[in-house]
Amino acid sequence: MPEQTKFIGQLAVLFIVTTILLLLMDRQMLVGPEDLVQWPFALLSLVLMIALFVVVAYLTNGRMQELITEQEKRTTQLNELNLEINQTKNDMEERVERRTFEISVANASLNREIAERMQAESEARRIKRQMELILESAGEGIFGLDVEGKVTFVNKAASKMLGWDPDDLVGQEHHALIHHTRADGSPFPVAECPIHQAYRDGKIHFGDDEVFWKRDGSSFQVEYISTPILENRKLTGAVVVFRDLVAFRKPLTQGLSEGGAV
Repeated sequence: MPEQTKFIGQLAVLFIVTTILLLLMDRQMLVGPEDLVQWPFALLSLVLMIALFVVVAYLTNGRMQELITEQEKRTTQLNELNLEINQTKNDMEERVERRTFEISVANASLNREIAERMQAESEARRIKRQMELILESAGEGIFGLDVEGKVTFVNKAASKMLGWDPDDLVGQEHHALIHHTRADGSPFPVAECPIHQAYRDGKIHFGDDEVFWKRDGSSFQVEYISTPILENRKLTGAVVVFRDLVAFRKPLTQGLSEGGAV
């Protein structure tokens, strides 16, 4: 039963009992003999009223004390709750501040890494472009092979000497296109090709008595060097540098002829 209902019930019982007693005294006074002394009843009524006041005051005071105690308890709980809320708020603010700092540091590190990567990519593009210019400017034919013997890159001089567009050569098997037959017309097995031995045994191979075949079916005598490519101590292909011996020797022959004529 709630305390408030209990308190009201106690007051109601007290007032009912007092009312009944007063009614009984009034009835006794009304039905009693005429010479009945009245003052004892009046005194008794006064005593009852005083007792009623005392009891009501006692109950009210007890109830007030309970309310005060309950209020103090609630106030204490509220203060504790406020303290916990403030502590939680401070912890959350500290965490947010720490996390914000961590994110700032991470962002700074990420921005620095992005800037360094962009700089590295720019430098790589510059070096790549420089290498492309060197390859394109070289008088000798240069092309690269992977470990399957397929062309990975080819410079302008090689493309011109072989009669193939660079895009047509890249991705194709070098031996099957330009080194498949010997000068005497006999087949040249790829297993015997010194060019392809470079990315298999890791050694440098030379040749000066073989021919390369052009796209139109004609051939020309070449001198070449095939150098293996090592990446992290692993063979990943080869680079081949060659030149047309006929075109190379022609200026020398002309120079000797002119010198002899003088």
